[in-house]
Amino acid sequence: MPDYLYDTDILAWSRAQAARLRRIAAGERVNDVDWDHVIEEVEEVGRGQLAAVRSYLELAMLHALKIAAWPDHAAVPHWEAEIANFMVQATSRFEPGMQQHVEPGALYHRALRALRKIPMHGPAPLPLPRTIDITSAELRDEEFGAADLLDRIRAAQAPLLGGEAADA
Repeated sequence: MPDYLYDTDILAWSRAQAARLRRIAAGERVNDVDWDHVIEEVEEVGRGQLAAVRSYLELAMLHALKIAAWPDHAAVPHWEAEIANFMVQATSRFEPGMQQHVEPGALYHRALRALRKIPMHGPAPLPLPRTIDITSAELRDEEFGAADLLDRIRAAQAPLLGGEAADA
């Protein structure tokens, strides 16, 4: 049975549905559960958590790409702190079952696209790698941090800069 509160007051709707579900769990027969929306919201919880993890990882990659592109920029310390924060936020939410749904290559490509849309004034960016060698398992690892992500990007960037290791 649809519940008008779903469209007008989602907080009141969620509280009412939770109360109804608790009554069902206690063995009471309840007929007025808004099953379609309850099911939709339960599914959305997982999608939302996965989207948050992906977003944090993409933001970490974006900031790492800024550092790789402009290693002498005054904002580098800020960008490094942002990478560390985003990595902590991602790993704290990154559940094992999500790993198969996190594609590092796709995240990296989105971060590259986002970087190209940022208006930067000053020196031209250093060349950036089209791909990096990184796995979703590494991104899930709490020990894999900002320095590790930067190292992966710099390792892939080195040949573009004409050397074995990027200076930065």
